[in-house]
Formats: sequence, C-alpha cells, structure tokens
Amino acid sequence: MENQTKIMVVDDELGICKNVEKILTKNNYTVVHTQSARKALEMMKKESFSLLISDIVMPEMNGLELLKKVVKELPDIKTLMMTGYASTHTAVKAIRLGALDYIPKPFTPDELRATVDRALAGELEGITITDEERDAIEVMDIDIDFGTDAARNLVKQEAIVEETTTVREFYCNVGKMACDVMEKLGTTCKTGLQKNFCPKLKALEKKKAKAAAVFNPKTMIGIDQPFDYDEVVAITGPEYVQYMNRDGFAYLPYEELKKVTPVRTKQDQATYAAGPSVLKNILVVDDEVSVNHNIRKILTKNGFHVDQAASKDEAVEKINQQPYRIVLLDLRMPGVSGLELLKTISKAQPFAKVIIITGYASIETAIDAARIGAVDYLSKPFTPDELRNVAERAYAIAV
Repeated sequence: MENQTKIMVVDDELGICKNVEKILTKNNYTVVHTQSARKALEMMKKESFSLLISDIVMPEMNGLELLKKVVKELPDIKTLMMTGYASTHTAVKAIRLGALDYIPKPFTPDELRATVDRALAGELEGITITDEERDAIEVMDIDIDFGTDAARNLVKQEAIVEETTTVREFYCNVGKMACDVMEKLGTTCKTGLQKNFCPKLKALEKKKAKAAAVFNPKTMIGIDQPFDYDEVVAITGPEYVQYMNRDGFAYLPYEELKKVTPVRTKQDQATYAAGPSVLKNILVVDDEVSVNHNIRKILTKNGFHVDQAASKDEAVEKINQQPYRIVLLDLRMPGVSGLELLKTISKAQPFAKVIIITGYASIETAIDAARIGAVDYLSKPFTPDELRNVAERAYAIAV
C-alpha cells in the first residue's frame, strides 16, 4: 500500500533527485522531485506535501530563498536542507529560517532515512523567529558562478553515497562510512570500538584543520588573534607581535601569552566614561584576555559599549547583573562543557542576540548553536570588518 506521506525533493542535479527518490521509496514514502525551486514551490501550493528536501546551491532560485518562501507561505510543510557546499554560515541560516536539519553531502542512505524519519515523527523541532528577523537574513550571497565549467563540474560532483553491497557489508557505525579497515578485520577497528571515534576521520579532520589554517600572515593573525597586524600593534605595542612566528601563530607559552593586556586609548576611555549605551551594549566572552580587548577596541569605534568576561563564572555574573543586546561567545573555554554556557545565556536573556566565535568551527556545532538560539557563527581567523559586520547585523534585529 502506498504511503500517504508525500515528500518533495529539489535538486538541480537529476541524478541526485533519483537517488533520493530510490532511497526513500524503500521506506514506502511517496517521492516527487524536480530540478527547479520555482516549480517545486508551485507544485507544493497545489498539492499536499509533508516534507521538503532541498539542495541549497541552485541556479534561478537557491535553497535558502525557497526555504524562506515555504516557511512564510506554506508553514505546515517540514523542511530539510542538503548541500555539497556545507558551511557553518549557511547551516546557521538554514536552521534560523526554519529548516529542521542541515545535511552535508555526501551522505549514506541510512543517514538520509534516519533524518527523514525523525523529521516526520516530530523528533526534530524547528526554531521560531520573528518575521523581522527572518526578513533580515540574507539569502542571496551564495557565491557560485554557474556559468563556468568549473562550477558545473563541482555541482556534478555532489553525490549521495550509492546503496551498494560494499557499503552495507563494510559500513562502520562509529565512523558512519564504509571502511577498508573493517573490510580487512571483519569488524570496526579496536580503537573505534574502545574510544568510540574513528581514527581515519580524526586524521582527516587534522588535515582539513591544517589546510584551513593557511592564511596571509601580513594581514591576519592566527586562531586566537584574528586581527590585522597594524591594529594589534596600535593597541599592544610591537612587543606582542614579535612573539608571532612567520605563520601568524603565537609561540609564547599559553599562560605567558594571556598576560599580554592591551591599554585603552584616550578615545576608549572617553567612550567608557560616557556610560553604556542601552541599545548597543555588548558582552564579549573569551578566556583570551587579549582577544577580548581587541574585540572591544574594534567595536568601540562603531559606537558599541563592550563589557568583557574571561571565564564562565564572570560571564554568568555579568549576564545576571544587566541586560545585553548582543553576546559574542567563544565556545572553547576552561570549565565549559559543549554549549552549556550558550544555554545559560539564552535562558537568562532570551532577547540577547548571541554570536558564536570559535577557532574550532564545525557544521554540527553550528546547527546545535542555531537551534539553541545563536543568530550567527563567526569562525576564527576573521577580519575586523567581518567582526563589525556580524555585530551590526545582530544589532539590526536586536529587540
């Protein structure tokens, strides 16, 4: 008997549409697919669908544009986003716009089925934001030129893992992939079973992190000091920069590095003497004192009043003392487990716009942070302009 649950799949690659249809029809779902977001929207207005699964990078209308329209015009349809161009930036946007989940390609048939089943069973909950916030989310900034052969080739490479005998037989539940080690041993490797993580994925993550750390040392500073050299020198003096190696990373011992404390300029002192602005009040939470000071220096020039907290206890104390319109929150801090501090802040000040700043960005963390209430996600290293822009965007939607 045909399942009455109807799913719309949108992807400009016909092969991917057919793969998704093949996978989901095995669970007795009725699947309709199209390569056009505009056509999908028209069809969903005429027929009844329970779930939309949409690609993000598409010509004519991208997936985030479609998501925004569906949430506004067809709010009863649940949505999942999938993409071969996964980023923390689009992950946060998708969740804030109302998607129940964000699935990076390639993914396995089992991963897709599990996510779809959870979405339709009501186990995944979308967040609710105001119409003003939703309208403020930019969905037209996906920089893919579909007119080039390179772009077309990249799009063609977006592929779902085919459901083959090899994948089923040697699929490792720890690493969530088919594994040659498992093929040889007949079981998941000993390290994976004992420590519950995949050593192959761990090595791949390290390789990706190393590649991501390549940047211009003349214009940017490394993971914990993501600012222009000249600005840092202007605040700290040349002594601090001399402890940076040629790749832009500090090589002083951690505790020695934290002792570096920039001195406020006369302009800063005058701004602080004038008292905090009610609407432009920001709290920066980062255990690196020098990072806190650099953020304060940059945002003070934009008229923000910036308070600082270098520990979990100090952050909680300040949050309980006064309201903040914006909170810039580092994820990796001593004594803080996962997203617990974000949860504390969101509960104590639900109207505060929280921006995650981190040198350890991941799609999974970005999704979880957005579900809890983070409005943006800024990966280190970043430039002063990127910091200013993210703060101004958050301020624009602050209550």
